[in-house]
Amino acid sequence: MPPSFGKAAYAKVIQRLVERIYNQSPLQDSLYEQAVQWFAEKALRDQKSAELEQQLFLFESRHQQAKKGEQAAIARNLKQAEDQHKTFSEDLEESRFLRYNELFLLCRDILSICQGESFSDTNSYSAKMLGTIQLICPTRGRNIAKENQKARHLYKAVLSLRLLDRLVIDGLIDHPFILERYEEGKAIPYNDETEYHPYRDDVHVPVLMAALLQDIGRCHPSCQAILKGPDGSYDEFRELDAEERNTFLQTSYTEALNYVQDALTTGRYLGRSKEERDRFVQGEIEKRELIQLLLKQAVRPQDVMGSILRIPQIYTGMILSTRQSYNYEDLPKAALLLEKTAEQGKLSKNAVAAFLRIVGMFPQGYGITYIPKDSDGNDMERYEYAIVTGLYPPDFRKAICRIVTYSLTYQASARGCVVSPDNNLYFPQARRKLEIVPEERLLDILRKLVYNFEERMASPLLPRCWHPDDYFLNQKNQNLWNKAEMVQN
Repeated sequence: MPPSFGKAAYAKVIQRLVERIYNQSPLQDSLYEQAVQWFAEKALRDQKSAELEQQLFLFESRHQQAKKGEQAAIARNLKQAEDQHKTFSEDLEESRFLRYNELFLLCRDILSICQGESFSDTNSYSAKMLGTIQLICPTRGRNIAKENQKARHLYKAVLSLRLLDRLVIDGLIDHPFILERYEEGKAIPYNDETEYHPYRDDVHVPVLMAALLQDIGRCHPSCQAILKGPDGSYDEFRELDAEERNTFLQTSYTEALNYVQDALTTGRYLGRSKEERDRFVQGEIEKRELIQLLLKQAVRPQDVMGSILRIPQIYTGMILSTRQSYNYEDLPKAALLLEKTAEQGKLSKNAVAAFLRIVGMFPQGYGITYIPKDSDGNDMERYEYAIVTGLYPPDFRKAICRIVTYSLTYQASARGCVVSPDNNLYFPQARRKLEIVPEERLLDILRKLVYNFEERMASPLLPRCWHPDDYFLNQKNQNLWNKAEMVQN
């Protein structure tokens, strides 16, 4: 029976989440497509609102100054103006709520997939989500920038959650609202069935919202004109010059805040208790303030609160890069660049250290080439393929992986391994170990491991990594995160 190619159920769920955030479809129903439409129609809405208010003011003034015989006719006009103004305002408010509610449901769906009841489960689910995003994105060919642009918002949002949790656990967050909800939530099961969970609903959801909305200002016409040119003919992924870039970043930041303020409202209370309603409204105000605070602080990444969005944004920008200089082999350098940036004082050192403790040097879904050991623990004279599948590696330069090939034969993932720098061909000391192997033998290994002849001809004899997207395309290879026996390498 031929292998089934495409996306298995889980990968399809992740793809759908990506498309609910950023897509280009006839329906134009993704978060970012809705924002493009909202920004495009803002001038007309403002004009209509101003006209209705002016009309209302005019009839109110006339009614006050009218003689007795004229008052009835003017009162009818005034009533009509009031009704029109009210209907317009209610329609605007309903649209704001629908946008907010879609965003809220999207965030809850993300949480239902990446969040578990235990710290360990949460990290496993998050690793699976991040790894799947990486593996469904192309690493070669023309569509890298386009697909990475779609996927990076979800990737960044999940990383923001995990960084927040780490910073809270390490005592680096001093925001009273976050800490209060975190402590309240400790005694309540964290799952979808729990009607209200303080940390989930009041902290995690707003953090996800802020992460997803951080780049929403790019949908503003001014930003789109910079990216695509006045007639839409420019390559939006080209390198911007310094002036264009500064204008773009400032406009995007300002318009993201405007979008939160004007395009979205808050949740609605559905009960009848005044006391509960007052408490609910106050909570919604605090959540909205948290979203705005996170967006504002992200431009001050030296502060810990600013790091929650900014560090994942920088990291994601390198892992799911849209630059023409994208090179899959260089993805581990993203973590090293964060480390260097923190040393220069441009990022919070504590926050970067916390983040790197989570992700390590090798991103989720990255293709590792490594030297296996025999039953006596001795290095073998060959390399095999593995895929990074775990957060919180035991050491920054080690990688928690799922073994993909065994004795140079592809297998459905059954065993895991922790690959050390000494046996990871990304590092020169590991490649040196295999320099003694005859070239014919290395060519034989390459023939057995590489999928197609063209790629084989372009591959070095001692590859620093491999591209697992073709392997992952086969549905039976997409379950990389089930329980497995772990070995050390």
